[in-house]
Amino acid sequence: MNGVPPDDEDVFPGSRGSAHLVEWIDQQLVDLRDGRVNDARAALEAEEWRALNLSGIPQPIVNQLRESLDHAAEALGNPAGSVAEAEAALLMARSRFMPGA
Repeated sequence: MNGVPPDDEDVFPGSRGSAHLVEWIDQQLVDLRDGRVNDARAALEAEEWRALNLSGIPQPIVNQLRESLDHAAEALGNPAGSVAEAEAALLMARSRFMPGA
């Protein structure tokens, strides 16, 4: 035994789902920062994150995530919205999965 869990075993419930969500959110942030606003908007509006494995993530956290991602989608879909507003909402969603959050 080397102390490292196998790939199919989570360190704690929801850790794999959380890691995938953070990776997905990071991709949207990169798209925004690289000027690919339409790509980020499409991913948010299509709610691509729902296709990720969310098992083990408590429902209240999923609800907060959804609210933040909905806000980001609205900011990009609304002419009065802004990329900065969407980025702030994405960072808030990401913070739900950081240690101490």
